[in-house]
Amino acid sequence: MAHILFALALLSGALAAAQPVGINSWANHIVLNGDNWDDIIAFLNNHHRHHYKFTIVHIGDSHVQPGIISDEVRRALQERYGNGGRGLISPLALAGTNEPSDYLLKSSAPIAAASRLLSSSRPASMGMTGVAVKFSGASTTLSIKAKHPGDDFYRITIFHTPSSPFAVEQNGMTVKGKQRSSHATDFVLEGSADTANLRLSGSGALYGVRLLNSHRGVVLDCIGNNGATYRSYLNIDNFAQQIADLEPQLVIISLGTNEAYGTFGNITANIDQMLTDIRRQCPRVKFLLTTPMETHKRNGRGYRVQSNVAAVRDIILAYGKSHHVPVWDFYQVAGGAGAANRWLKARYMKTDHLHLTNDGYHSQGRLLAQALMRLLTGEDDGSDIVMPINASEPSEPLEPPSNTNEKNGQ
Repeated sequence: MAHILFALALLSGALAAAQPVGINSWANHIVLNGDNWDDIIAFLNNHHRHHYKFTIVHIGDSHVQPGIISDEVRRALQERYGNGGRGLISPLALAGTNEPSDYLLKSSAPIAAASRLLSSSRPASMGMTGVAVKFSGASTTLSIKAKHPGDDFYRITIFHTPSSPFAVEQNGMTVKGKQRSSHATDFVLEGSADTANLRLSGSGALYGVRLLNSHRGVVLDCIGNNGATYRSYLNIDNFAQQIADLEPQLVIISLGTNEAYGTFGNITANIDQMLTDIRRQCPRVKFLLTTPMETHKRNGRGYRVQSNVAAVRDIILAYGKSHHVPVWDFYQVAGGAGAANRWLKARYMKTDHLHLTNDGYHSQGRLLAQALMRLLTGEDDGSDIVMPINASEPSEPLEPPSNTNEKNGQ
């Protein structure tokens, strides 16, 4: 027991040391709102389950699409509970948009058609990932590479147009597929590796590829799309049924920013519809909603606070409380009102006053990972937060990060 507590102390210290100053650390806490995560905690800590996979699906917008936030959560949980595989990778670059940097998905043939979530037209039918690509010609070689050490895979799932699965060859040999659903087909490769070249034949659209290994542990599937809202995901046919193919135990939803820049009067109904649809397909799944941090919008030649973000944040908090859905309030964690100016000054927010820099997203991911770890290890009980009297403002101003590389930004 002593060595476990020591390890937890080291992990907590490492996560805390990596955060920027200027956040409300007292608020970095998941409020369960009356939900019970005992089954999740017991499942993760049952070391007698030799081959279990614990799946988290993270759904979001342009803040999530680069994969940085999700990757911080993935690596922190996998370090403690085991690495079950890289999880879902989407053909974002093939569809003409930015994608996470820890994988590569390339096609030997030109793309005949591509669709993105907010495209005005969708020549390739849309899948749950928010993107879809169709290849020209009867067949193509799909090159897959997992760049992060330890993300070797031997089993892949190809997500595709309903009832139009791809046939797969590896090294000239046909790989036998097992249809998981009308949208997904599983393949077991001849060996474990971090790279695979698959010969695909078929006329369907490709939505994504999921990479798993033979080990127990956490799998985090990331679905992020620029400009996404709750409603835009609800507009994908059979979205919840496709999410069920991932067999999630926990779904994290990080949306709300784009609602704040558009129409958000129906956001409560859209949140409820998404959760209801997914819960209908995955009856035992747990949810975690997150709130967006303060941003600015243009005001003539300058910028002013986008007050609608705070309004959307209040709606998400109210929904979580009234429907017993856990919430992580990043708005408050980031520093509440005035946070955008502090993050801009410290170069954790981009000069568009909306997106974070890579350093900012890494910090957000580490904060979310820390809140999750505290809850899952029993350090935190998920009760409501009572703000300390002297904690209305961050204790210190943000300081510039040592590394301001903005690769993957949008």
